[in-house]
Amino acid sequence: MRFRIEFIAQRERPAYLFARQLEAGKFSVSATSRLSGVPIKPYVSQPRALTPDGKPDLSIFTFVLATANDLPKLKVGQEVELSNDSQ
Repeated sequence: MRFRIEFIAQRERPAYLFARQLEAGKFSVSATSRLSGVPIKPYVSQPRALTPDGKPDLSIFTFVLATANDLPKLKVGQEVELSNDSQ
């Protein structure tokens, strides 16, 4: 499943990012999930984001990085692949 990074919290712990789902469909995260090789925590949430017309934006998700040390590997605008493996 592909996502585009919309926002990165660079100075907060835990480190997290908002990403827009680019492909329709369901997905899940587990203890082995990664965003383009970067390990993430096994949970995901949806922030209170709105579309330009004021409706809830249901394509934005919040992912928490397993370690903030991986923040330099990601950047806003980058497309990332969600995978569930132990690369």
